[in-house]
Amino acid sequence: MRSWVLITGCSTGIGRALVGLCRRGGWSVVATARSKEALADLVPGEDLRILALDVTDAASIAKAAAACADLPLKALVNNAGYGQVGPLELIRAEEMRAQFETNVIGLQMVTNAFLPLLRRQPGARILQVASMLGRLSIPLAGPYNASKHAVVALAESLRLEVGREVFVVLVEPGAIRSAFRETLAKVWGDLPQRAQGTPYAGAVARHLALRREQAERHALSAEICAQKLLAVLDAPRPPRRLVIGRDAFWAIKLKALLPAALWERVLRRAYGLDC
Repeated sequence: MRSWVLITGCSTGIGRALVGLCRRGGWSVVATARSKEALADLVPGEDLRILALDVTDAASIAKAAAACADLPLKALVNNAGYGQVGPLELIRAEEMRAQFETNVIGLQMVTNAFLPLLRRQPGARILQVASMLGRLSIPLAGPYNASKHAVVALAESLRLEVGREVFVVLVEPGAIRSAFRETLAKVWGDLPQRAQGTPYAGAVARHLALRREQAERHALSAEICAQKLLAVLDAPRPPRRLVIGRDAFWAIKLKALLPAALWERVLRRAYGLDC
């Protein structure tokens, strides 16, 4: 009998790539997105179940969990998320709340809903997709940084609480080529207008261009990232943390090695905040 994995955020990027890799690798997949229509092009089969799952909606999560009660669910990949950007003093309270509702509270609600099903399978595992920005912070991404720091804390706490029954793996990718940056651009809203006449005007304009440049120079494809996640799904004893990408590896190392003042100077200069 094939084991099943549930993946959130399958409409694009890592989640979408992981669906196909898992199916070819011997897993059956519950692919989820806020709208089932976003997954309509997936090839149907007995090894695929498509569900609508909005991680910010408790009723949606409960309905998805009930729909999986008959499955030998062995893995959960909490991949859904987005990045709210902008200078912290220009971020509205509702924007901060929305960021945490999806990336933090939604992730934990999904975990709690599916944990009873996972406990039924020996060797079950939960992959909590954070970011290298869960261990360091960059300017103009405070809400996203904070949400991923929170995911790190939740994963470490969960491992201490349930790690003898279910493996908990913290996934820390660097830049990934996906629609994430297009979503990021949409999330700006009227923030560029809010920034006009403030010290952040130039930095806000520069931020998205810099993120795109970093993606082109350093980003891994979603498929390569998904391959690394599949290896963790298949591993008899998965690692506690999985750092993905050279940019993530070296950024984490450099932050640990460089004096704090030098590290901050480098980041301010890179993001146009050194004047």
